[in-house]
Amino acid sequence: MAMDLPEDADAVHAAGVAFPAGNDDFRAARDRCAQACRRFNETPEDSPGELRSSRFLDITRPARDRSDDSSAAITHDMTFRNPALKAQTPFVKPPFYVDYGLRVRIGGSTFVNRGCLIMDTPVADVIIGERCNIGPNCCIVSVGHALRAEERSGKQNSIGKPITIGDHVWLGANVTVLGGVTIGDGAVIGAGSVVTKNIPPATMAFGVPARVVQDLNALPVGAADYSATVNTLTEAMTHDRQIDRKEELELARLNRILIAIQQQKKEALQHQKGNGVLPSDRPSGPHQPDTPVRSPSWPALAYTIIALILGCILVWGVVMFGMLLSSERYATTGLGPPPLPLV
Repeated sequence: MAMDLPEDADAVHAAGVAFPAGNDDFRAARDRCAQACRRFNETPEDSPGELRSSRFLDITRPARDRSDDSSAAITHDMTFRNPALKAQTPFVKPPFYVDYGLRVRIGGSTFVNRGCLIMDTPVADVIIGERCNIGPNCCIVSVGHALRAEERSGKQNSIGKPITIGDHVWLGANVTVLGGVTIGDGAVIGAGSVVTKNIPPATMAFGVPARVVQDLNALPVGAADYSATVNTLTEAMTHDRQIDRKEELELARLNRILIAIQQQKKEALQHQKGNGVLPSDRPSGPHQPDTPVRSPSWPALAYTIIALILGCILVWGVVMFGMLLSSERYATTGLGPPPLPLV
């Protein structure tokens, strides 16, 4: 999604469109999106990719043909394990909040960190390109209101303006992008900045309001912001380590073993599927072993013992109460206790 901005980029600012956000149809659209966001945010990050992808699409494409969901289930994080895959839906970490979602489009290879808020409208597009990095707690606001007080006190219309974020853009943590703005391909916005005007491609900008401070094309070829690369958790935990705790190193080693076991199970399952033998195809009959009975857990056992003790106390209390009533009745009537039989 390459884009070219005019030379006087600061002077370019998209016009807005007013709309009555309080009308029932607009409110119903926001309620629908709120429910979709809630379902997405309640989905665990380790859920199957198809489920996470489907619930994300419920936010931005609720009227889609759901029969295509399986083909769109290739998510950004899957491409790390298999670079040959092409991501169809972005990797979005919850919580993630959108107002309408109907005109929001995010590239499938884009990563969106936690706490992203997109205050969009149904009158203007919000487009985020491919291979972008959206930092934590970023706020993309394409809705606004009239500046003059008498206009806000009248119809109380909201104003929507489009926002376009190009490919390979990096928004640092807590960046705010306001309506009517275009950020060019390859731009970097420093953490905490507020983008109020267009940012040219391949530039670095930061501040409130954000201003261009560097042309990224002027950086020397091969310049890097790091001095080393590690490829496994074990390597990461041992690199330049100053904290002497063996537990974390052992945990990293066990984690590597667990990953290897899971990979072996996955390959065995794929081999079974390739041979036409699925786990559900196992024969059921008298020779099939019964499902093992699960032993009660410690909490359940403790609750049972407590219940038995309370039951014994209750029975003992009833017996003692009966004896007390009997002794009071004999004392009142003067009969005294019955005589003991003579031996």
